Amino acid sequence: MRDCLRQLFSGLHAESLHLAKGECLFRQGDAVVGFYYVERGKIKLIRDTVEGGQALIYVALPGQTLAEASLFFDHYHCSAVADAESDVIVYRKSALLAYLEQHPAAMKDFLQLFAAQVRDLRAINEIKNIRAASERILAYIRHGMNGRQELRLTMSLKDLAYQLGLAHETLYRELKKLEEAKRLMRQDGYIKLL
Repeated sequence: MRDCLRQLFSGLHAESLHLAKGECLFRQGDAVVGFYYVERGKIKLIRDTVEGGQALIYVALPGQTLAEASLFFDHYHCSAVADAESDVIVYRKSALLAYLEQHPAAMKDFLQLFAAQVRDLRAINEIKNIRAASERILAYIRHGMNGRQELRLTMSLKDLAYQLGLAHETLYRELKKLEEAKRLMRQDGYIKLL
């Protein structure tokens, strides 16, 4: 996705930020600064609830974006906190919106990018409803695989487990069982269905 964003916003300045674990990127109620891309690390989006607690909304992993909806609001509706040492790229709101107004083709590509994200989030929610861990894993692979029936892993297995709503020990165990049953093979950052 980074290359896609670079190509999309080739005439737009981007800033790089480094965050230590626990450091806030922004807080709920802060004025919106921009749109973010996670290069490295993990950023949790947390919303303060009316009961005084906190709700985890989303975890942005490397290769993912956050604060997309905030481009059209004045204040952030949640807080973003680094859950690990992280590097993010920020595109400033005013510059990005002005750029998109002046470049209709980039606006269209940007909307397509978001449409794909919405589709993928809906698919993940559907996959999370599958009860059997092994079938949940296989459904995830089928959703993201290429024409060679391979899924390129763009995140750690621990992060994949989180995304699938599984304990990481469960994911490791089920992957091993699926390999032993010759239903899949893992190699060099890929999982291939057999």
